[in-house]
Amino acid sequence: MSGLSWWTDSPPWLGVSPSASLVSAVDALPPSGSIFAARMQGREMLDSDGVFTQFYENLRLPDYFGWNWNALHDCLSDLGWIPATRYLLIVDDAEHVLSNDPSERLEFFRILLRSAKYWAAKPDLPDRKKVTFHAVFLCASEACSDVDAEITQAERSL
Repeated sequence: MSGLSWWTDSPPWLGVSPSASLVSAVDALPPSGSIFAARMQGREMLDSDGVFTQFYENLRLPDYFGWNWNALHDCLSDLGWIPATRYLLIVDDAEHVLSNDPSERLEFFRILLRSAKYWAAKPDLPDRKKVTFHAVFLCASEACSDVDAEITQAERSL
């Protein structure tokens, strides 16, 4: 994760880091603005229902959330119920995310990447503050390169 800034509006928007790595306070804190951070448990995200539950509970998704991939993307491209200018999603034990359903894993990464690109492309208008959206996947050291490769594959397939 070294060199990855969590708070810029430029890529990379999804990062992978060993769970045991240390990040300085200066790098972890945003430069300014209101932040929202959600920490999710990858071991609870073994299938799509687990992913949707973690997002529903930790991002306080609205009751109209449709419990499918399109609905997740729609909600991540809105976030109006969470007033913030900087969003950070942290997934612990990321190597376990969708391990029971690997075909869905690539779609999950695509949704996060599309959401981050959506927010990065929004103009900084006088009545609207620029929004940043990042996700950090914490995993066992030996799994980081695999998770990073899957994110890269998802980005290439967009």
